Amino acid sequence: MVKIEEGIWRWYHNISECYYHIQLTVKYRKSLLTTKVEQAIIEALRGIKERYAIEISEIGFD
Repeated sequence: MVKIEEGIWRWYHNISECYYHIQLTVKYRKSLLTTKVEQAIIEALRGIKERYAIEISEIGFD
């Protein structure tokens, strides 16, 4: 059984808090991501957020 309170996961045998930092980098840092591509990425991340009940704290593009 999992209880999630204020970002803390409470299981039968432990209490934990988990954060991930995921960074996707374009080769040679070229400006290949158009506004349309950026919006598609954001929509995909929203779907992942809803499906897996996670929190995305920040999305940014250079």
